[in-house]
Amino acid sequence: MDDSVFKPFREINRQHFHEIWEKAQKGELQSLTEEEQHLGKIMLDHSDEYFNQFEFADSLAEHQYDPETETNPFLHVTIHTIAEKQVQDRNPIEAFQFYNAMLRNKCSKHEAIHLLGNILVRYIFHILKEKKPFPLDHYRKILRDLKSRKPGKILQLLEDMEVDEEHEENEKRADSEG
Repeated sequence: MDDSVFKPFREINRQHFHEIWEKAQKGELQSLTEEEQHLGKIMLDHSDEYFNQFEFADSLAEHQYDPETETNPFLHVTIHTIAEKQVQDRNPIEAFQFYNAMLRNKCSKHEAIHLLGNILVRYIFHILKEKKPFPLDHYRKILRDLKSRKPGKILQLLEDMEVDEEHEENEKRADSEG
């Protein structure tokens, strides 16, 4: 799709991130909504990595991040926020269980959230690409399956993971028929 369609949304979004960042930097989080406060805290937690991107978010509104070579810091902190919210709300409960299993496997809280975010982002990209509803049952199953794995192996396993439930069902059928 033509980028000109998304450009105005990107500019508004980056301006909003910049406003949250400025308030977080000044210690004025209380003037923000609960979600914005949470996002501001996460932005502060990631300031070592993304200080310049947050500081100049309003000026970088036109920049498109290449997923092959760059990390989009705005997407990163958004996914981080969603993952933390899932753990906090225990919704789905498997996200909370996965997070705790990673803590027991010597991950820091930050690393455990990043692992959960890595799983989650695959589903988000899939639903956007395929224009299908979020496969919550499949997501829960993957979280249950991966919580018993060593954190260092999870990223490798995710590379080969199929998000599409239909593909997985077809493979199972083929295995049982063959």
